[in-house]
Amino acid sequence: MREQIRILLITAKMLQFCADIFAVFGIFLFAYIYFHEYQENVGSALKDPFFVVTILLPFMPAAILALLASRKRKQIRALLEQNEK
Repeated sequence: MREQIRILLITAKMLQFCADIFAVFGIFLFAYIYFHEYQENVGSALKDPFFVVTILLPFMPAAILALLASRKRKQIRALLEQNEK
């Protein structure tokens, strides 16, 4: 039981660390795309549907990894509660 909790905890920490790294890269990627495509006119950026993709796409890997880390933490909590009973 302890070994399983330990593995889940390490996995959750690594997933969260990777999510944080991807979030930082997502910020830089968003800034790069924004300043190279929409630098001249902010109003045109809000009218362009590609802008929504520009906002969401760089952060998708970070969001998915954070979701996976959250699921691992929930599994840890469930195992700890089961262990206490």
